[in-house]
Amino acid sequence: MDVVQPPDEGVLAGLGERLRIRRDAVGLSVRKLAEQLGASRNTITNYEQGHTVPSTSDLVRLAAALGCTLVDLLDLPASQPPARFAFRAHKALQSNPDVAVMAQKYLRAYADIEEICDARLPRRLRRAPVATAGPNLDLRIAATAERVREDSGFAELGPTNIVQALENLGVRCIFFQHPTPGLDGISVEQDEMSLVLLPDRAQVVERVIFSAAHELGHLVLHPELFTAAAQKVDDARDYEHEAHVFAASFLVPEGDLLRTWQDERLARLPLERALLVLKWRFQVSFWALFERVRGLGLTETTYPALTTSVKRLLGFEGRASRQDLEPQPLPAGALYRSTRFERLVYSAFVQEEIGVAKVAELLQLTVDDARRRTAEWIRPRAELVG
Repeated sequence: MDVVQPPDEGVLAGLGERLRIRRDAVGLSVRKLAEQLGASRNTITNYEQGHTVPSTSDLVRLAAALGCTLVDLLDLPASQPPARFAFRAHKALQSNPDVAVMAQKYLRAYADIEEICDARLPRRLRRAPVATAGPNLDLRIAATAERVREDSGFAELGPTNIVQALENLGVRCIFFQHPTPGLDGISVEQDEMSLVLLPDRAQVVERVIFSAAHELGHLVLHPELFTAAAQKVDDARDYEHEAHVFAASFLVPEGDLLRTWQDERLARLPLERALLVLKWRFQVSFWALFERVRGLGLTETTYPALTTSVKRLLGFEGRASRQDLEPQPLPAGALYRSTRFERLVYSAFVQEEIGVAKVAELLQLTVDDARRRTAEWIRPRAELVG
């Protein structure tokens, strides 16, 4: 077995500052990092201030806790810059730094598998920062969303294949599982790599679709959120509203909605029935369509009034969430969950470029789960041989 040699003094120069930068990048406090390592806060502070040097084993544990590699901490030639998150737009990141660590690991895994397969995804996403000053902010955002929609080929692909639409723009996508409540999506950047993480939910496919478009909105409209220091963030600005307007316009263009509303005479129907017709047409959330219709001035119905009507329609009594009150939800299998990331991992495995342990590392699985996953990948070939 190879013995890991401790790094020399030249390599350790600046280690403390790199530790601090990596810790800040994932929103991890000194106290939380110390708890994860089973060390004192003073120990971490001394590391970051350069008063003491971590042992090799502590360096390994620090890298794991920060979602990076030893190469990154030691600033060797193959190191990657810290990931940049839109912390202002992701409340889950503020309350649970484990989410940011998970996202950073996926970023590293994506870069790793692209290098193994020699397959870099070209970037086609065009930034379009919007100035809040001036009139018609929502209209300007909607126009940007429709231009991005055209670039992505979304109209031909449809909402249930939104992952392919994002990948057409050079935005990498991964489905993940994490227990953090209310975690609908994360957008993160590193160098020229943009990644959107989406929850792998079996229910409420419509919510996943909207979350994907919402995160795309942050990437297009808000590049200042993804800077290392986020110095240009405007505390008075409603970034979430802007991303919401972008998502609604990307999924349901105003012209298409108005034509459907007029041509199919939907104003004559009770609102809940009209929204069902629109849902059949656009395959997105009933409630997102309600907000779109209300925003275009096609109804004055309030949210409580529509909730009452929907409960009556569904035969629902008592308190309910929007998830409970999504009429005629899309089936779980309707959403295409095939991502380029997993296809690259599959391709590398079946070509014997990586083994089960590497699959486990890339997909953030246990080795046993990775063994079961890869067994499914090779079973058809084994059956053909037999």
